[in-house]
Amino acid sequence: MTNLIGADAAIEELLDGARRGQADAADRLFALLYDELRGQAHRLLRIGARQTLCTTELVSETWLRLSGRTLPAESRRHYCNLVARAMRQLLIDRARLRQAGKRGDGGEPLTLSAAADVAADEPLDVLALDRVMGALAATDPLLAELAGLHLFGGLGFAEIAQLRGVSERSVFRDWRAARMFLLRYMEAGG
Repeated sequence: MTNLIGADAAIEELLDGARRGQADAADRLFALLYDELRGQAHRLLRIGARQTLCTTELVSETWLRLSGRTLPAESRRHYCNLVARAMRQLLIDRARLRQAGKRGDGGEPLTLSAAADVAADEPLDVLALDRVMGALAATDPLLAELAGLHLFGGLGFAEIAQLRGVSERSVFRDWRAARMFLLRYMEAGG
């Protein structure tokens, strides 16, 4: 979402229009960011190889979830969070469908002790990650926001620092704290 981070007046104008409920503004904003959203979706889908969505489907489904209603995005940062949350929720919904009844794919849940044996190209358990992210949000909402932007939003530390108006070093320090929480929670069997 590099263009979103270094947004120009057109993006600010479109965000303002979307806040006021102008459907065409939200659609134009999404179209303007389409290539970047595809890149973000591609990174997310590469992590979870068991996903049944392709990149285009994930971006399209995200657009459907965000379109047709007033976007409450107060800022670029808030918009990034909305998009990341919508993509995350889509992946979670698909994972839940796979696990429901006969449609389950038989995959074993990922635990921290088993993580050492997992190859880098094996899928991530999106539902387990969602549970851990929920626990982090209950403990520290700002760390959960950072983890969501990085893991689901595909943003790098420099981009997150720019969104938050803090140094990249501060973001990296917070990421280490968030990552430690996530790992400890998984290790504890949460």
